[in-house]
Amino acid sequence: MSQLRKYLLPALAVTLALAGCSSAPPVKLYQPELSGGFSNAPADASAADAPVGQFWTAFHDPLLDSLVARALKANTDVRSAAASLREVRALNRYADANMLPNIGLNAGASRVRGTNDLGVQSTNNNYAVGFDVSWEADLFGRLGDARRAAQADVLAGAAGVRAAQVSVSAEVARNYFDLRGLQEQLRVAVDSLQTQNSALELVDARLEFGRGTALDSERARALVSSTAANIPALEAALIRTRYRLAVLCGLQPTALDAELGPVQPLPGLKSVALSGIGSPADLLRRRPDIQRAEAQAASAAAQVGVARSALFPQLTLGGTLGQNALHFSDLGKGASYVYNLGAQLTWNLIDFGRIRAQIAAADARNDGVMINYERAVLGALEETEGALATYTRTQRQTELLFESARSSEQAAVIARERFAVGSTDFLTVLDAERELLSARDRLAQAQAGAATSLVAVYKALAGGWEVPAE
Repeated sequence: MSQLRKYLLPALAVTLALAGCSSAPPVKLYQPELSGGFSNAPADASAADAPVGQFWTAFHDPLLDSLVARALKANTDVRSAAASLREVRALNRYADANMLPNIGLNAGASRVRGTNDLGVQSTNNNYAVGFDVSWEADLFGRLGDARRAAQADVLAGAAGVRAAQVSVSAEVARNYFDLRGLQEQLRVAVDSLQTQNSALELVDARLEFGRGTALDSERARALVSSTAANIPALEAALIRTRYRLAVLCGLQPTALDAELGPVQPLPGLKSVALSGIGSPADLLRRRPDIQRAEAQAASAAAQVGVARSALFPQLTLGGTLGQNALHFSDLGKGASYVYNLGAQLTWNLIDFGRIRAQIAAADARNDGVMINYERAVLGALEETEGALATYTRTQRQTELLFESARSSEQAAVIARERFAVGSTDFLTVLDAERELLSARDRLAQAQAGAATSLVAVYKALAGGWEVPAE
């Protein structure tokens, strides 16, 4: 036993001293020059404060709140991301376990017939029981780099869950506002159709009494048909939007028809104040897609270290402690105890370029992941600036279209009154009706667009959307 300590303990000390040396390259992430604020930020927005969380609750729409909650729980994308997170967590535990020894139990019994040293044929029994222990010394960081890669994959998986939650929540809110906007467009079209049908009846009556012309009747009838033709397209868009919301909530397409069928007005935007938006630097630290890309970069760099470690020797320490006896009753006696301790060094000296090729592939993969991180950073800045630009312009557009719709309504009223007393022709009424329908329709679209543009801003800002994954 003293001889064992004499040789084994120094080797173990050297092994532990070398263990953990990593060959992984440093992670050098893309760092753009950032300004203190966003170029398209609203005048009343502050870069010092972070965006509010769960902004959709400020609309005070219980149905919208319920849809988002159901989607976060049952949406297939969120559940798939959560399953991927569970997978990488399990692989991380596996990588942790690889750093520890393998300990196994063995037991066996055999009956052997053969010739002994004296040339005599004999039959003997053999019984054995013991423990096997093996441990790979992490001389050049292969196991450590694999462990770091697994830990980074867990961070990437968690960020992937948050990214799915951001995307799904925003998609639910956007489709909900689209639904309400389409309902308003359909209401405008139906109301306009009723008004135009009344005008057609009036023109036909005038024609019957000889006070109108066939041209006026045909023009009025053409306008009615044109307006009526818009209704099926709006109804189809409404059906598709309901189906989309149901699937986002993890349900069959028609499951929400009863809930979403009743017409409700589009929630007002004035209750939602876009005050705190943070800074570009805060944005890059907060967005889950950037966090995921950063973790993937760390994992790819660690995988390069795993590939490079194959150039160096691999040392495995192991042994067996047990008992070996010719008779079962002798197991447990002092003379039956046996042990075997040793070390195995393997080194692949000539592989005709296999390891170098794997290292080159890992390096290229690492370069690609770094480029993906740069793309994610630039895309986040572009998405946020674009969403802010759309939001600020859409607010102004809605105000102008509201004024346009109000003026068009007044013009249509005046045109109908003047036609009724015979001071203008019916062509003026038709033009006024067409303009009124167009103005109301554009206003409904703009109001829905203003709401969805606000959703796009908060999706880009990714503030307060984090919900713990089950």
